[in-house]
Amino acid sequence: MAKFASSGPTPETQPSLTDAYFKHTRNIVRANGDCEVTYAVFMRRPVTFAGRLAIEWITAMAAARGASLNIEQLYVEGAWIGAGEPMCYITGPFSVLVDLETIFLQRLGPACVAAYNAYNMCMELPKVAFLAMDARHCAGSEMAELMAYGASVGAAKARAKANAVGFVGCATDATAHFFWSGKGRWYDAARADRICRFNSSCSRNVPSNNS
Repeated sequence: MAKFASSGPTPETQPSLTDAYFKHTRNIVRANGDCEVTYAVFMRRPVTFAGRLAIEWITAMAAARGASLNIEQLYVEGAWIGAGEPMCYITGPFSVLVDLETIFLQRLGPACVAAYNAYNMCMELPKVAFLAMDARHCAGSEMAELMAYGASVGAAKARAKANAVGFVGCATDATAHFFWSGKGRWYDAARADRICRFNSSCSRNVPSNNS
């Protein structure tokens, strides 16, 4: 099998990580007849939309199962979404989608909440350069990726809206691509910190987020 085009669980590991009752439902559907379904995806609290990693994962999983999905994304990345409002609609075969819900939501919800929190942090302190230190505080590398991604989305929104400095780097090479600094994260983060300390117009001296 070709390399799985996603940073989430692979088709081989996904079954052991999903809710068992979804796996039972998939077996029932496959045995008794499939149908097309549409999922309306929402969260129960206001968030900032950061759904790219979740959507990339579920799309890759469907492709690995020989299916394609119709995903109607209702908001652009970084948009504010109210509690209970649909973020996107996902349409596809029930047998393909039903057991992907667990991990899809794991990859969606935390990133959206992180983006929401990061945006508010950056707006409250627009001249401060933040460093994402998720690597040492998260429960594994996958969570660290989601938190770094969320921070980059929230920071990009704050830069666009208020010319805030925002999150300029992180602690590991694995998530550095979400930020303008790229590799060499410690040097760049330290440099951004010096700019913020000694230049009152630092928000105009830090490059924009390119993620």
